[in-house]
Amino acid sequence: MKNFEVTCPNCQQQFEVEVPKVQVKRGQLYGIAVPDMTDEQLKREIINSKSVLYKAKQRGASDETIAANQARVDAAMAEKEKRQGAKATAKVDAPNVAAAMESGEAAPETAEGDAGVYNEETASEI
Repeated sequence: MKNFEVTCPNCQQQFEVEVPKVQVKRGQLYGIAVPDMTDEQLKREIINSKSVLYKAKQRGASDETIAANQARVDAAMAEKEKRQGAKATAKVDAPNVAAAMESGEAAPETAEGDAGVYNEETASEI
């Protein structure tokens, strides 16, 4: 808490005012854990953490501070690698459409007949 005195312009009395200290949340995007960040937040965290590490090295910060900043960068990069690996394994092998068209294979929905396909008879009934 920060205390200061204010003088009232009307009555000229002094009052002591107590104001809470504003705390600015910094680092790791306002306390969000790295695994809980969205991809965009993770991207921003990587940029921020690398910047903090660079500035700490430039100003000659203690080894302890540099190690903490390096750990922050490493954690963000590990999460990025983990997500990229998960995305790569999550891709579903889609059939090669061009090869299917060249070979003349029918799509599964047309192999059973023309069920659900527009035709003149169905259109006239509607």
